[in-house]
Amino acid sequence: MNQIFIILALLLFTFAVHAHPVTPEQESIARIEYPTDTLYKIWLTQLTDHQAALNFYNKLVEKHLVELKKNDEKMVTVTYFAQGSADTDYMLQSGGPDFYGLRFKRLGNSHIYFCVQDIPSDAWFSYGVNEFTRKKATALAGIEQTAMTHLYDGAVIGPTAPLSSFIQATQSTPKGALRDFQINSKFMAEQRNIQVYVPASYDPKVAHNLVLQFDGQNFTASPEHDSVWQGWTPMPTILDNLIHQKKIAPTIAIFIHNQGNRSADLISDKMADFVALELVAWARKNYHIAPEPKNVLVSGPSRGGFAAANTALRHSNIIGGVLSQSGSFYYTLQEQENWPVYPEFEGKLILDYKRSAKRDVHFYLDVGLYDLGLGAVGTNRQLRDVLELKGYRVDYYQYKGGHSHLGWRHTLANGLISLLGKQETYNSLQRSGR
Repeated sequence: MNQIFIILALLLFTFAVHAHPVTPEQESIARIEYPTDTLYKIWLTQLTDHQAALNFYNKLVEKHLVELKKNDEKMVTVTYFAQGSADTDYMLQSGGPDFYGLRFKRLGNSHIYFCVQDIPSDAWFSYGVNEFTRKKATALAGIEQTAMTHLYDGAVIGPTAPLSSFIQATQSTPKGALRDFQINSKFMAEQRNIQVYVPASYDPKVAHNLVLQFDGQNFTASPEHDSVWQGWTPMPTILDNLIHQKKIAPTIAIFIHNQGNRSADLISDKMADFVALELVAWARKNYHIAPEPKNVLVSGPSRGGFAAANTALRHSNIIGGVLSQSGSFYYTLQEQENWPVYPEFEGKLILDYKRSAKRDVHFYLDVGLYDLGLGAVGTNRQLRDVLELKGYRVDYYQYKGGHSHLGWRHTLANGLISLLGKQETYNSLQRSGR
């Protein structure tokens, strides 16, 4: 990622700041309106060069800057930029610690807009920018037409964000193979597409762990698949590295593809039954899978986290581990569905685990602190507390991120080591901040 860090000076733009009559009072006001040195210099240059802001914007690799804060090493300042027009009414940024978003301001007399946000140095999250325009309708006097346009998406990564080294491929690490299969499912009443990861060191005489990954088509990407804010995770590469570095024992993974009805499938019992009763049996028939449930785990993000926990609750004699990333545990599966921001009712799975006898299942739960829009922080903490009070082993991890693969791809290794590695290895990983 071409993240931009600036300390006190502009690295992408050289300002030709000419002497201009700015009084101390004007400078004082301008410093408030343009609170970073970068913004102030752009504004000052724009007074004599009306293309200064546009030239600066056009040279940005990404449409934001991350600048270190003076006298506070734990915080950084992010400035977001966007280009508007004469029809721009306002612009909004969404994503990160400000749940309701940030409203942009116009930079001087230009059509460049900006907003500023202070964030922890170890934060990392995706964001988007929308433009709201207002035009006079020619056919109707006194009526204005309004419209919203999505301008762009991006990702902010703070200088001390705990990014994972396991997502990077290296020449010295043997690469496993991905194979495509189709499975006829009685429970799903259709043919299901899956991909199977087999480690480079696969030996049919050796018992392997088994990971069943929901949203599988988004987890089989290469390490440089696309822009970092987009929805992909290089799980085969992560497994290559973990196995090669002996963080986990040899592991086979089955990537379960979505097929047109993800929203309903992942919160259904039939999906849980398909995975536990059909896929695990298929894997045992075709590969050497360790016989103990503790060596079989289900994994998923968002609704996939719900699916993983539901599968283990229904089939704990087969599934011994749950890896949930930003699990959507607010679902009630009733007509009175929760509004995610303000959940009125307890989620179904939380109640199910509260009311049921303890299973022999180990949990890894993680969630981004900026995932407030889906009620994920509170409901994940609630499930964690219920599980711990019931006597479950739970590893819980929260980080300064949101509801996206940008976070999930960097925390997935934590979960795999938590569930399949040695406990001391997981503890060491947490202390190092990886």
